[in-house]
Amino acid sequence: MNILIPLGAFLEAAVGPLAIRVLTSLGIGVISYAGLSVGVTAALTYLQTQYAGIPSAAASLANLAGLGQCLGIISAAITFRVAFQVQRKTLGLLNK
Repeated sequence: MNILIPLGAFLEAAVGPLAIRVLTSLGIGVISYAGLSVGVTAALTYLQTQYAGIPSAAASLANLAGLGQCLGIISAAITFRVAFQVQRKTLGLLNK
């Protein structure tokens, strides 16, 4: 029984700061993801409304050329790049 009290104190001292860092990084990650999601959703909605305003003949030619796939690839690349930068800055902040 006497060994449980020092063991508990040791685990609290060792695991406590680690748990705080993990929970903090998860919180910052969720907040940054929420902001990124709002921004990307707004940009994609704007793109969709502008794309819907193209005359049908021009839209048909654009679809034949693969404009829809191109916009999807570009938006995915931008989303990845921004998310990667946010995570790099978040992890850099937590390491200091």
